[in-house]
Amino acid sequence: MTIIYRLPERTFLRQNLMALSLVLFFIIIMILMFVASSIPTILMDFIPGGGSRFGVFVCGILSSLFIAFSFFQFIYLIIPNKKMTIKKTWCGALIAAIALEIFIILFPLYVKQCMRNYTGI
Repeated sequence: MTIIYRLPERTFLRQNLMALSLVLFFIIIMILMFVASSIPTILMDFIPGGGSRFGVFVCGILSSLFIAFSFFQFIYLIIPNKKMTIKKTWCGALIAAIALEIFIILFPLYVKQCMRNYTGI
């Protein structure tokens, strides 16, 4: 990052404290994202009708997308040792959140289709 922004590095202590706090933040946000994207699946058994089920599914995806966007926006604002604005970082955070959400949705399909005969080591 110092090569891109031409700024001095953080001190050793600040750098490691930031790394530890961001790992904990990452774990919490990932749990929230997976919970938000799996709640619609749980609610499908209790909600009658096709349209309302689709609405719940879309709301789950949108809430997970919002959490992912907030996560990437936080990363893009905090990680560089430079004052960043939301105006500069929102587009990258949105693209990263959409890509992550597509991965979260498509990965179970990949596992189901491509790892049928996988027996492990």
